[in-house]
Amino acid sequence: MELETPYALGGTYYVETVSVGKRTDDETVRDCVVCGGHVYADDWHLVVGVLDTSGDRQRHHHCSDDCLTEWLKLMTAA
Repeated sequence: MELETPYALGGTYYVETVSVGKRTDDETVRDCVVCGGHVYADDWHLVVGVLDTSGDRQRHHHCSDDCLTEWLKLMTAA
């Protein structure tokens, strides 16, 4: 889901999308950027799209809404 107004993280970074991801044919396993738990691409998880004002885009995968909330708190406090 694209946010109507990008959420400022500080500096030149903005959250522009938040979505729920699940790819049943993808066996990729990532580390959650907050708790270090596992994020399985073939299981439901949260994906955040971050835009830098220079035009670069990043995707961050979170294992739960609690970890997404903590990540947002950490990013906006910096």
